[in-house]
Amino acid sequence: MQYTDKVLVSGHRGDRVNGIENTMTAMRMAVEAGCDMIETDVRMTKDGELILMHDETVDRTTDGTGRVCDLTLAEIRTLNAAALSEGRFPPEPPATLQELLDFALEHPKLLLNIELKDYPTAGNEEFAYRCCDKVSVLLGQYGVGERTWINSFDGRLLERVWMRWNDEFHYHGFYPWFILGEMETDPEEFIDVACMQHRVQLEDGSIEKCEEALCPKEWFDHLLSKGIMPLMAPSLREYPKYDLAFSWGSRIVNPDDPYAMLEHLRKQGLHD
Repeated sequence: MQYTDKVLVSGHRGDRVNGIENTMTAMRMAVEAGCDMIETDVRMTKDGELILMHDETVDRTTDGTGRVCDLTLAEIRTLNAAALSEGRFPPEPPATLQELLDFALEHPKLLLNIELKDYPTAGNEEFAYRCCDKVSVLLGQYGVGERTWINSFDGRLLERVWMRWNDEFHYHGFYPWFILGEMETDPEEFIDVACMQHRVQLEDGSIEKCEEALCPKEWFDHLLSKGIMPLMAPSLREYPKYDLAFSWGSRIVNPDDPYAMLEHLRKQGLHD
């Protein structure tokens, strides 16, 4: 993808602040605000259907309880994803990936960032890989690969899609690369967007988050020299730090509140 001096804005879980995250309401609000991209999370239900849900359980974001993988789509669709909005929104079920893709077809310039949340941890490998395969096949059937980034904290999932689909999709990883875990492929061979996470790996292999959220400029320089775009996560929080990252070459931001970020960028001439 060719980047300009403008900053591309990706709505984190749609419009997470003003809307209700990972619902179709949140997606519509993000697009109405002027977002260029939608970032969302995909999990698979007990009966093999794909829904938009960040957490392993439905507890935080709906009026129900239980793990997504233990519930059927029909059971999940009876839940109210607007239950915690204190009456600001009418009842709405958790969204499916298919609903988002139908919406994307109505907005042909809208970019998609699809995060795979079912990880191939010990004992969950088959389920996670089946979810990964279903997501990529569905995206392929909708013909949106050219405008879609496959995203995951687990490099094995990114690698799996890359091995099968190659340049059919774009790929979004997390930097430093050790966050992605063990991979057979050098992530710099195929990843073109990297979410910046200021973390260090300790001698025992564990990963520790640094108190300062902004990564060193040298990390930006390295990625940009490889043709990889640094993406700024909502965890950065402070606008002066975002602005510094933009001055270092970052041209993608993934805010919780896209309205506020877009207003900030427009004042600086960094978004239309």
